[in-house]
Amino acid sequence: MKSVTMHKYGDCSFCGGEVKEERVELDYPYKGRLYIFQDVPAGVCQQCGEKYLTATVAKKIEHKIQTKEKWDKTVNIPVDVFTESVSA
Repeated sequence: MKSVTMHKYGDCSFCGGEVKEERVELDYPYKGRLYIFQDVPAGVCQQCGEKYLTATVAKKIEHKIQTKEKWDKTVNIPVDVFTESVSA
C-alpha cells in the first residue's frame, strides 16, 4: 500500500481559514487549454474553498500535460462569449 504524506499548508492567504488536505477535482488552465485532473491532493480552505497545490504536485501536473499522449477521457465544454451590455 502506498504511503501518504500530509502536507502542512498553513492558514488561507485569502480569508485566514484553516486549510486541510483533501483529494479534489482540479481545473488546470495551461497555455490556453483547460485540463481537468481528478483525485489531486490539495490543501482546501475550510472557510472559502480556495485550493492550494504543493510545488511537487504542480510540477507533476505540468509534466503530465507536456508528456501524456493518451488521456483517460476527453469532454466537450460549451463556450459562449458574453457580448450583451449590462446596466445596473
